[in-house]
Amino acid sequence: MSVFRGPFNGCLLLVFLVFFCSSVQIYAQDASNEELTEEELEGKESKWSNLPYFMDDLKVVIGFNRSGLYWSDQFRDLSYGSGALFGLEGFIPMGKISFFHYGIHYSTRNFSHLNQVTFRTNHLDFPIFASFSLPEFRSIDWRFLLGTQLSTRVGASQSGVYPVGPQDQFQFDTNDFKNFDGGMFFGLSAEKNDFYFRLRSYVGVNKLDRKDQGGMNAFYIDFGYFLFRRYRQ
Repeated sequence: MSVFRGPFNGCLLLVFLVFFCSSVQIYAQDASNEELTEEELEGKESKWSNLPYFMDDLKVVIGFNRSGLYWSDQFRDLSYGSGALFGLEGFIPMGKISFFHYGIHYSTRNFSHLNQVTFRTNHLDFPIFASFSLPEFRSIDWRFLLGTQLSTRVGASQSGVYPVGPQDQFQFDTNDFKNFDGGMFFGLSAEKNDFYFRLRSYVGVNKLDRKDQGGMNAFYIDFGYFLFRRYRQ
């Protein structure tokens, strides 16, 4: 099952358009700057540098994950699935080495049952976390991060059909999936210039299916690009 079907195609298109528009904007600005006088150029740079403070470190994020259920009674018959996300994040410095992060993601987290039925869950995630700078290594800004993530499920789908079996055989049903979840995550991030990279692990605290004890967890690889950092003075 591909994680890029359905509404997620539109989400990936939106990310592409953001990068494309940013590139066009930067190219157009560089071309117009060649025709400006020094005073006009300084005034233009000053205008961009006066963006609202919360936009200084705003970034677009895309990521990929491997997700599944833990503590489930069906653990012998479960396997992990691949998912993806895109969203926006920002952060505010809280000191010399600590930062407060916030954001919103649209994400998919998937898993398989009996190696025949795959479930895809779509979420709006609201990560809130703190990060702490580690000693620099070759001009890369490394940070340890720890925080929480609140999620609301906005959809779920099933791919594949359960085989005919005993009547007491357990079957997951998207109608029994809970709509809200919360959990914690931790990881490591790196920044260099306008680019961002992150590895993290997420563990949900609410069970997914009303008839089962299992909750969702996921392992993420995220990539980001700071939209306005180049204009900050």
